[in-house]
Amino acid sequence: MLDTKLCFNVICVLIFFVLCITSTESRQVTKKTVYNLYTKPSSYSYPVQTLPRDDYHQLNNLKNFTFTILNKPCNGTNPILLVLVHSNPTHFENRKVLRTTWAKNSLQVKVLFMLGLVKNHQLKVQIEKENEEFGDLVQGSFLDTYRNLTYKHVMVFKYAIYHCPQAKYILKTDDDIFVNMPLMLNFLTEDLLPFGGSRMIFCTLEENSPVVRKTGSKWRVSFTEYPAEKYPTYCLGWVILYSPNVVFDLYKEAQKTDYFWIDDVHITGILVEKIHLTRVDVNKLVLSDNAFHRLAQYKGPFLYGPPNMKNREIKDLWEYVKSHRKRVSLLKYLKRPK
Repeated sequence: MLDTKLCFNVICVLIFFVLCITSTESRQVTKKTVYNLYTKPSSYSYPVQTLPRDDYHQLNNLKNFTFTILNKPCNGTNPILLVLVHSNPTHFENRKVLRTTWAKNSLQVKVLFMLGLVKNHQLKVQIEKENEEFGDLVQGSFLDTYRNLTYKHVMVFKYAIYHCPQAKYILKTDDDIFVNMPLMLNFLTEDLLPFGGSRMIFCTLEENSPVVRKTGSKWRVSFTEYPAEKYPTYCLGWVILYSPNVVFDLYKEAQKTDYFWIDDVHITGILVEKIHLTRVDVNKLVLSDNAFHRLAQYKGPFLYGPPNMKNREIKDLWEYVKSHRKRVSLLKYLKRPK
């Protein structure tokens, strides 16, 4: 009787020990990784060989994807920053303003505008003429609509991987925002180092955001599309800075995950959580509307203007930046990774 009881106790202890080890290993596997910086020239290259053979012509659930307009300004260069701008095909003036202000192509910075297809023949001809003149458009073989925003975001990743793998950082933006490019380059080369980094997502975070169910809203999501009441923490999609390995990891995951059309939620929320990445909130480096209208009194540094800017405002802010260049470290303005 004593031996039986002793054996039972030993078995219980062993089971408890195994459970403890399993739990610890599970926590280690799911632990989120924080970004780090390379202190010497990086040997990182996109492991394209790990992708399916037909990956280039797949975009999420689109099996015959192609770039209908494709420019390759990165060929023969080593840019620090690749800027890929989500642009509405009709926003000719927006693109013109960005080209003449912060989004100029240079040896260090390559800028392209990302478009989808259009149905209107006249608009198609205008886009083709614009591309002939500037050579900075990229167009994918899907209609440019709100419901196709995730295709455009994944196309950003695809372009970076296949056509500009030498870029050290990738900035995804909208066409109505302002980037303080002189300070951005200072931030990348001095605060973050010119060799690049890994596991990096810098953005403005949105937390505890409820799912919109209201009929008539362009952001309405059905329970079938997304059953939970709230979205996970995600990056507001108007400006996001990525490191190349994050671009690849998110791209690879997006290519095999069911499509969800709200791109910032899907990619920087759902997929980021799935592969256990962290994001750094740069909200303190975004110029508020109030500060923008009181620039004479504003003393702090900023990387970005407020979202949804008018073209005239972007021009004005560029003139301000040109005459108020400051080389200052931004690290103290970054929040802890989440």
